[in-house]
Amino acid sequence: MPEDKPVDDELQKKVEEAKKEDEVKQSEEQEVNQAEELKEQLARCMADMQNFKRRAEEDKGKWIKFANYELLKELLPIIDNFDRGCQQVPENLKEDNWAKGVVQTHDELMKALEKVGVKKILTVGEKLNPNIHEAVMQGEGEKDVILEEFEPGYTYHEQTLKAAKVKVGSGAS
Repeated sequence: MPEDKPVDDELQKKVEEAKKEDEVKQSEEQEVNQAEELKEQLARCMADMQNFKRRAEEDKGKWIKFANYELLKELLPIIDNFDRGCQQVPENLKEDNWAKGVVQTHDELMKALEKVGVKKILTVGEKLNPNIHEAVMQGEGEKDVILEEFEPGYTYHEQTLKAAKVKVGSGAS
């Protein structure tokens, strides 16, 4: 039986090598699985980060609009007074350079406001819309059609800053 011993040793070595190969394969499979899990986690993290950035930009835009809305509401009475002043320039001053400059400044201010999203509400001839018009008087004319504007109204990005104060038809002729 002495001859069996080398065969047994060889067999034992092959069994041990096979076990080591199995362990290496299992270890490699675990590493591949871990790598796949990490890859999936990274993809989720990247998607979460992109969503966070998008939401942060949206929130920033909303806050800017809100801050501008409040500022514009405070400025509207001044703008209305500026409008009235420009409409009341006396005839003898209409050709005066200073008066022309004031009117031009008013026009530039209105254009700048329009660029940032402020729009004057249409009134005369329009149907009364209680969301953007405030009827303060009625007169003879087609029912709920605006006959006259007393104070202009404004919207900012489709949101009413100030309702236009108007006179509407009562339906009586």
